[in-house]
Amino acid sequence: MKVLTQATVANFGPGFDVFGLCLNEPFDVIRIRESSSLTLRVHGFRLKIPEDPLRNVASIAALRLARMAGAEVKFKMSIHKGIRPKSGLGSSGASALGGALAMAKLLGIEDRQRIIKAALEGEKAASGSAHGDNVVPSLFGGFTITKSLSPLEVFRLDVDFRLVVVLPEIEISTKRARKVLPEYVPLKDAVRNVALASALISALKDGDIETAGRLLDDHLAIPYRKSLMPWFERVRNAALESGAYGVSISGSGPAMFALGEGLEGIGKAMKEAFEDAGIRADYRVVKVGGGAKCSDV
Repeated sequence: MKVLTQATVANFGPGFDVFGLCLNEPFDVIRIRESSSLTLRVHGFRLKIPEDPLRNVASIAALRLARMAGAEVKFKMSIHKGIRPKSGLGSSGASALGGALAMAKLLGIEDRQRIIKAALEGEKAASGSAHGDNVVPSLFGGFTITKSLSPLEVFRLDVDFRLVVVLPEIEISTKRARKVLPEYVPLKDAVRNVALASALISALKDGDIETAGRLLDDHLAIPYRKSLMPWFERVRNAALESGAYGVSISGSGPAMFALGEGLEGIGKAMKEAFEDAGIRADYRVVKVGGGAKCSDV
């Protein structure tokens, strides 16, 4: 079985732990076949990614789903990592989903609730928490709103637009990024985020990307995570000055994304702002992705 799982933008502005956007690239490709032994190989971005099947998020998710189904399955798995780990583009979520989906196809399991639950075990192993804002959009595609993981309740918007994603050559651990968040936030900040998130959904449904860009602000996570990203305001201002409608962080960072016209120029300006801060960076213009794909090897 072969599974392709795409990168994602978690949070997507004001939607902390709820909103997610699937990207058409980059992506991971996971291959699995039944075997007499349990083995794992990683290719691509393999630095610091364990090849121990009991420690890798993809194989953890696959084994978890097999246990849930009461099956004893050994397998050979190979992972081609196209999504750089700790980039803010849902690398661990994509691999975990890929492992769960691959096992689901081997066992004939179609229940998305069980597949997501198994994938979240892999995500938890990587980030310390079972948050679904990467796994869910990578599975469903488009723009997703996760109301609940158990029971699984997901609302999907079929959106079609382009955005620019800028990836600096630094890492921010999801565990560390979650630790800096306060347990409580001021009521006024919560209200502001509810307003932003509600209006953003309306703008996306209308296909009004300019308005959606202006609604990417966040008052729940980014104000606290900026301490880990001293370059944030510099890069954000460079994007806005280049014509971006709006800018935000992808997941917990360090990747950033922007909506606007002239995306190549915006990406170049953001890249140069990172480099002015002494950080190498690259950018790519991407489209909204359609979600995970499965096929026979």
